[in-house]
Amino acid sequence: MALGRVRALRTALTTAVLAGLVLPVVAPGAGAAALPPGFVLRETDTGLGQYQLTDFAPLPGGSVLATGKDGRVRWVPETGTGRTIAALPTRTVSDLGLTGIAVAPDYATSHTIYLTRSVDTTSGFVMRLSRFTVTVDAAGTPSGLTGELPLFEVPGFHNVHGIDTVAAAADGTLWLSIGDAADFTKVDTGAFRAQDVNQPYGKIFHLAADGTGVPANPYYDAANPGSTASKVFARGFRNPFRFGIDPNLGLPVAGDVGWNSWEEVDVVQRGANQGWPCWEGTHPTPGYSGLAECAGVANQPPIFEYQHGSGPMQGNSVTGGIVYNGSSYPAAYRGAYFFGDYVTHKIWTMTYDDQGRLTRGPESPPVFTDIGGPVRFAAAANGDIVYADILSGKLRRLSYSAGNTAPVANASSATDPATRTVSFDGSASVDYDNDPLTYDWAFGDGTATAANAGPQVSHTYAAGTESFTATLTVRDPLGATGTTTITVAPGNHTPQLTLTTPGDTTTFAVNQPVTLGAAATDAEDGSLPITWTSAVRHCPSEATCHAHPGIGGTGASFSLPFTEHPDSRMDFTATVTDSAGVSTSKTYTAMPRRHRITLLSTQPAALSIPVEGGVSTALVTEGATFDVVAAPLGTDGVSKFTGWQGGPAETTWIVTVGAGDLTLTANYATPIDQRYDADPALRAKLGAPTAAEVTDGPVHYRTYANGRLYWSATGGTRYVIGPVLAKYLAFGGHAKLGPPTTDTTATPDGAGQYNHFVNNGNVGSIYYTAATGAHAIYGEIRKKWAALDYERGLGYPTTDELGTPDGAGQYNHFVNNGNVGSIYYTTATGAHAIYGEIRKKWAALGYERGLGYPTTDELGTPDGIGRYNHFSLGHSIYYTTATGAHAVKGEIRKRWAALGWERSYLRYPRTDEYVTNGVYRSDFQGGYITYTLATGAVDRPW
Repeated sequence: MALGRVRALRTALTTAVLAGLVLPVVAPGAGAAALPPGFVLRETDTGLGQYQLTDFAPLPGGSVLATGKDGRVRWVPETGTGRTIAALPTRTVSDLGLTGIAVAPDYATSHTIYLTRSVDTTSGFVMRLSRFTVTVDAAGTPSGLTGELPLFEVPGFHNVHGIDTVAAAADGTLWLSIGDAADFTKVDTGAFRAQDVNQPYGKIFHLAADGTGVPANPYYDAANPGSTASKVFARGFRNPFRFGIDPNLGLPVAGDVGWNSWEEVDVVQRGANQGWPCWEGTHPTPGYSGLAECAGVANQPPIFEYQHGSGPMQGNSVTGGIVYNGSSYPAAYRGAYFFGDYVTHKIWTMTYDDQGRLTRGPESPPVFTDIGGPVRFAAAANGDIVYADILSGKLRRLSYSAGNTAPVANASSATDPATRTVSFDGSASVDYDNDPLTYDWAFGDGTATAANAGPQVSHTYAAGTESFTATLTVRDPLGATGTTTITVAPGNHTPQLTLTTPGDTTTFAVNQPVTLGAAATDAEDGSLPITWTSAVRHCPSEATCHAHPGIGGTGASFSLPFTEHPDSRMDFTATVTDSAGVSTSKTYTAMPRRHRITLLSTQPAALSIPVEGGVSTALVTEGATFDVVAAPLGTDGVSKFTGWQGGPAETTWIVTVGAGDLTLTANYATPIDQRYDADPALRAKLGAPTAAEVTDGPVHYRTYANGRLYWSATGGTRYVIGPVLAKYLAFGGHAKLGPPTTDTTATPDGAGQYNHFVNNGNVGSIYYTAATGAHAIYGEIRKKWAALDYERGLGYPTTDELGTPDGAGQYNHFVNNGNVGSIYYTTATGAHAIYGEIRKKWAALGYERGLGYPTTDELGTPDGIGRYNHFSLGHSIYYTTATGAHAVKGEIRKRWAALGWERSYLRYPRTDEYVTNGVYRSDFQGGYITYTLATGAVDRPW
């Protein structure tokens, strides 16, 4: 497969539910998929053809909208032939095309959908998220699209890594992903757009319905909600082509397609930086990681990564997936995350905990292979995994026979006594997996069974016997059956039953009365008594529905309060039986009036609705009372729960669902909040906050009117203010120096201020005085300065650490009461201090360009009279108050050293080395040394 096609469609999904999608069984030999025992693949054709199917989304009632790379939108009904309802202008080169679709949660009334695609312009192309309205025909089925409203549009640069997945959340917000829009054929500095929160590339966004950012986003600016930064949820992606929102964590789980070597799956935390292009998975990216732009770039490790190749645990284009929440699969798969690889035609599963940490790695080798090219995962009504196979243009569903829900057979009959013909109707039979059923009828009179005869049949009985028992057996595609019997009297009129109900569209709150009426007559018997039964049908999912028998009664009317049992509906059945034993029944199902309850938190945290299985969002019946629980600590392990907004301070809150959707927010105080709130003096010092707290990898910070608070696991919570903060930010902030380990603190002499910082164990500082300004000092130079007693020794730095002209060394200058000093460092010489008269002499001789770098600090001579520094070119400078500072070099220095330095009769130098008539000479207190090539170094007294 050509690279353009391999990379044309990356994969994953928003977690949609395919309510009622009917998928026929794949014919034997139709595919070579290798599946675990008990699993089968079923499929339905979207009509889009090979290499076109990019995404799909269910509609209320069970049909599906599917998108084609070429801009087609197809309506695919449960049965029958689909049709194209739109062909949108779309740029289809390479990765680009119509790539994403989502259905609004209020589609039943609004007919709103969202599409992502690339569109040609006069100057290139743009990548666009738009809202559309689906038009319907007289039968109420989709017939077209109208009213395009662009919500998000950005220019494109390359025909790869474009606009990808859109997900419509139950709260009306939208999630969106866009790749880095960079050239994959070479190192492209444009890929660094993925690191810039002000650039709309290489990001996952969380948007309000109008396309602006949501306030919970990490970089949200209330004064400018339409800014790119306000929309960003996480950054540092190469191409998060597909992602889904984990219903338990409330976080995106994305498959990020790699470059040369690695594919990754990310549980995406708020404010996370997934590291691209500096990191590919957990590995520095060759060609990028050594660039200056990668210095200090944090990397949130993926939950799983795999290497490129064709081996069992390798692949080439990751397809993000979903968590299996059904109950028909074996226990090993329940709660497992399904994901795949589009290029190598495989699916893995793995599990992770409520903090996004891997608890079971993917199977090795994968257990689902040769399954086609998955480019989007979703769940069927019973939880079965469904995916879009771009290689065939079909939707494919993984079902498991052992966990299949058996269908329920229901039958009624009507008799024509004149001809002894009984008409049977089994269309009320139910399969809670929404599978198609076959109907086998045995009429009870010894005639052959009518196999696969359909839900409605007729049978004429011979005279002589007045009562028979007919049997209906319904069978789903996996072989599960349901059976019911019905007594018929061919010469007897069937009782007629009329049921009066609140209506099929009426829904009920907890304890709201459900009242029904019935009337029954019979041609032979006249009025008949009516018997009522009720049942609570508990449906955690449609595949796991089961009945709890309820209260019964008799009479023309019947009423019960709607159940408080969670995730349940109620069945009310009226039954009449005539004197011939022929019965007629009719059932009314009362459905719950449900509202979405959503748990949010001000910081990522484990939130749960225990009654709904521990998820953080669920549809719950109006009037239901239950508890919600927040973890005492956020997922960072340090943010503390402080109470529910509008609720109790305890982690558990008992709530009752009212007449609308309910969002509950748990407040968490980050370490930054905790310190700020607990310290009035600090609040006065920093002023009011001016922006939301920002998470950048392991470092958190918040900006206030007069400074910033930083938190890290290594430094704790520390404030940085004034000129020290200005220098810190100008110098590169925590990316360069690391987070602070002290507050901005006054120096002992009261003249200055400082903060210490640490970056991967390396300590740095910024010191400030009004006279010197603010300057950074770190590494070996800082260690030397500290060893010399900080500012009490050399004084305060007057420069940041700078490089020497020859590129070999680094230095800082200092000043102490007007006296200038320096520390110079090279890897060969280490860090050494030089100051006073010796430094002046060294400076006069050209610094390191004259004598080289200092190899010692300034030291005292053994006699206590003089001071000296040695230098890397074999020279020295000696100083006494009597002689001043003078350099001693080369062969003359060697002769002086051989005589015993200043302890010799020559004592200290009075001059630098000078040349007279070709003779090199240095004068000393007790004599002099001359040097020529012919004589060598010769010392003489005065």
